[in-house]
Amino acid sequence: MPQVPIPPDRVCDPFERNVPGLGCGRDGARTPMQWDASLHTGFSPVEPWLPVASGFETDNVECERLDPTSIYNLHRRLIAVRRRSPSLRVGHYRPIVASGDLLVFVREHESERTLIGLNLGGDTIALRFPDRQLRGEILVSSAGDREGALVTGDITLRGNEGVVMALAPDVPVPPSIL
Repeated sequence: MPQVPIPPDRVCDPFERNVPGLGCGRDGARTPMQWDASLHTGFSPVEPWLPVASGFETDNVECERLDPTSIYNLHRRLIAVRRRSPSLRVGHYRPIVASGDLLVFVREHESERTLIGLNLGGDTIALRFPDRQLRGEILVSSAGDREGALVTGDITLRGNEGVVMALAPDVPVPPSIL
């Protein structure tokens, strides 16, 4: 939800009321939750004390729930994987030194190992283990389009993409992938 401009006659924040015109009030971040595209965004049957953001017809929880690639559904997929995975809940953290915009680490618990690869940059980048030994299954992709895909050799991460991947049991985890 974006910051909402609040008309002077609807300001509720005490600081903004006491020192008007500075734009320091917090009302713009306290507007009603946009649950759906209905009148008053499903927040209330009557007009709320603060205005709702323009674009609430598409920027709302209902639309996020229906979009399989939304941040809402990404969080649901991540939570579901964490609940199923002892390595993500209680496993040990093992960082893998990487270069550029890659952040890579493994969580390990008993025989389960889960690799997390994050491309923090805007350009596509390959995540490669030495001797192309990377193998496993993608459990979650932040783009929402690669769950269940098998990885052999390396994986290309798109700009600003992250993956959670179950590593094959015999894959050695390198200390670095420079």
